[in-house]
Amino acid sequence: MASKPELRGDAYRVRWRLGGAAGAPFEQAKFVLPEGATTKSPAAKAAYELAVAAKALAEAHGHRITGDEVTSRVLGLHQQPRVEPTLRKFAAEWAKDRAELEDIQPDTLTEYVRTLEVRVLPKLGHLYLSEIDEPAIKDWLKWLKVQRVRRSKKNPQGEVISPNSVRRAHTILHQVLAAAVPAWLERNPAARPAGSRKTRVGLPKVTPFEGMYLEPWEVDLIHSRCSPAIADIWFVLVRTGLRLGELLVLRPQDVTLTGANPVIRVRRALKAGGMRKDGKPQIGPPKSEKSRRDVTISSEVVKVLERRCAGKRPRDLLFPTPYASSPVDGVWQERNLFRQQWLPAVAEAMRCPDHPPPTPAKPRRGCTRKLRPDEVSDCACPGVLRRRPRLHDGRHTHASDCIRANWQPIEVQHRLGHASYSTTVNIYFHLWQNQGDRDRLDRMERRGGRRLSVARQRALAVDDEAA
Repeated sequence: MASKPELRGDAYRVRWRLGGAAGAPFEQAKFVLPEGATTKSPAAKAAYELAVAAKALAEAHGHRITGDEVTSRVLGLHQQPRVEPTLRKFAAEWAKDRAELEDIQPDTLTEYVRTLEVRVLPKLGHLYLSEIDEPAIKDWLKWLKVQRVRRSKKNPQGEVISPNSVRRAHTILHQVLAAAVPAWLERNPAARPAGSRKTRVGLPKVTPFEGMYLEPWEVDLIHSRCSPAIADIWFVLVRTGLRLGELLVLRPQDVTLTGANPVIRVRRALKAGGMRKDGKPQIGPPKSEKSRRDVTISSEVVKVLERRCAGKRPRDLLFPTPYASSPVDGVWQERNLFRQQWLPAVAEAMRCPDHPPPTPAKPRRGCTRKLRPDEVSDCACPGVLRRRPRLHDGRHTHASDCIRANWQPIEVQHRLGHASYSTTVNIYFHLWQNQGDRDRLDRMERRGGRRLSVARQRALAVDDEAA
C-alpha cells in the first residue's frame, strides 16, 4: 500500500512501489507548500488533503500508476487521452492472441506470462510502448540483475538472479515488442541494432553449461543404488536418451518390441509443472516437431519394457508411481521423483562402505534421523561416485555413448529430438572434436623420438595394422 502523507522539506509526499511488488521501483506524488506557509496554515492543510487523495488514487489503481499520472489527476490537470497501450495491456493482448493461435505450447506460454509478471512488468508495465527505448531497457536490466530469488527460512536474503534468467526475460520482452512492430513501434528496441553483433543494453554474460557424461561403472553404480520404483526408469533413460517427461508418460501402445527394429514412439510428454490445477497430469505433445520421433532400442531395453508391459492395457503407464490409485493416472511428479528417489540413490552411490559418513547424533527423544543426501563419504577409495549427476545427465551420457560409437551429428540430433542441427552441435561438438585425439598425440610423441609405455606402443601397433 502507499505510504501515509509525510512532510519532507516544503512538500507533502506519498510513495508506493510500482505494481505493489517487493523490489519494484518507487513512485511518488509531491504537493509543495507555498513559500512561507506554516504547517498549520490553510495552504498546508490543502496540500495534505491532496496527498491523502493521491494515496487513495494510487491504491485504487493497485499501485499500477505513475507519480506524474497521480499528480495530474489529483490536481485536475487536463490530459489528452492516449490510444496507445501500455506494455502491461499490450502483453495481455499478446498472450491472448498466442493462446488463440496456438503457436506456442500452453505450458510454455504460461511460463512466458509468469516471467513477464514477475520480471518485466513491475518495472516497465506502466510505460506506453513508445516510451520503451534502449535507455528504458538498460535501466530495467540494471534493476533486474540485482534482484534476489529463492528466498527461504534458511536463506532469507535469497540469491542474486542468474544471468540465464535475465536473458530469458529479455528474450520474452523481445518477442512481445516485436509483435508491436509496425503498428505501435517503428523498430523493436530490444532487438540487436542493424550491423551490430550484440545488443547495447547490457545483457549479462552466460557461462555455458556443460552436461555430465558418466562412465559405464558410474551408470551401473547408480542403478544398483536406485530403489525398485526408479531402477527401470534410470536403466531406460540412460540407454535411450529420452527426456524424463517423455519417458514418464510412455504406454504399451507407444512401444513396438517385436521385429528387427524395436522402437519407442515419442508422441507425448509430461509438461512443465507436471500436474494441472485439478490434480491430474498435464500431458501434451512433445517439446517440438522434431521431438516427435521413433527411438530404436537395444535388446536389453526390450527385456525391461517387455516386463513392464506384461499384463497392462494399451493406455496404462509403463512407469507409474508406486502410490498410483489408477494405472492410467499414476504419473510421477518430477520434483517428487527427484527429491524422494533420485537424490537418496545418488547419495548412496557416494558413500563408501569402508568409510561411511558420521552417524547423526541420537536426540534426547525419538529415533536417530537418517542420513541426508548431502552427507556422503570424503575418502578417495575407488568405486565410489564423486559427483552429483541429475536425471537429465542420463540423456547427456547416452549422447556421449552414441558419439563414441561413431554416430554422425545428424543421427544424434534425430535420436535426441533436438529442434535443430545446431543445437546438437553446440552441445556436443567438443565430444566429436576430441575423438581419437589421444592416438594422434601419441603418434606425434613416437615420431618425435619420445618413449611411450609398452602397453600404449602395443595398442598403437594394433591400430596401425588394422588401418
